[in-house]
Amino acid sequence: MKLKIKIILFAFVVLFLGACQNNNVYSDLLKAERQLIESYIQRQGIQVWDTLPTDNEWGEKVYYRVPDADNFYFHLVKRGDTTQSPIQEKESVLLRFKRYTLDVYADTLYNWTTQDSPKPINFVYYSNFNRVTTDQTCKGWLLAVKYMVYPGAQCKIICPSKMGFDEENNTVTPYGYDLKIKKRY
Repeated sequence: MKLKIKIILFAFVVLFLGACQNNNVYSDLLKAERQLIESYIQRQGIQVWDTLPTDNEWGEKVYYRVPDADNFYFHLVKRGDTTQSPIQEKESVLLRFKRYTLDVYADTLYNWTTQDSPKPINFVYYSNFNRVTTDQTCKGWLLAVKYMVYPGAQCKIICPSKMGFDEENNTVTPYGYDLKIKKRY
C-alpha cells in the first residue's frame, strides 16, 4: 500500500513539475512574441497611439494600440462607404485578407482577390469579440471589424497569437493582416 502511495505521489510530482516547466516555456514564447511585435513596430517606423485617431489623423504609419487587447494594433487604411449603413451585430460580413509573419523576411498568405481564392471568408459579426470564434474567423478579425465599421473599409492589424487562429493550436505566432470587408446583402 505504501509503495502505491509513493508511486502516485512520484507521478504527481513529475506531472506537476512538467506542467510548471511547460508554463515557463509558454511564458518565454509570449515574451518572445512581444519582442517580435515591438521589433516589427520599430523596423516599420510605426507610430503607436493610445487614443483612437480621428479620420484626419490616420497617417500612413499611425497604429492604434487597442486597450484591453494585449499587443493588438489597428491601422485604418480606408474608411469605406459611409453612405451605407454601418455593419451591425449579427450581420454577415465578407472578408478578404493578406496574412504575413512579422519577421524580417515575411512569409505571406493571400486571400485578397479572386485569383488568390475564388471566395472571400464569410462570417457573422459580433461586437463582443471574445464571445464567438469559428474556423472562419478569429478574435482579432472581429475586433478589427468593430473599428472598420463601414462596408468597403480596409485596415492593417498586428494580431498576437492569443487573438488569432493560433489560440486553438496553442502556438505563439503573431501575424500582420491587411483586411478589407463588405456586407453580404
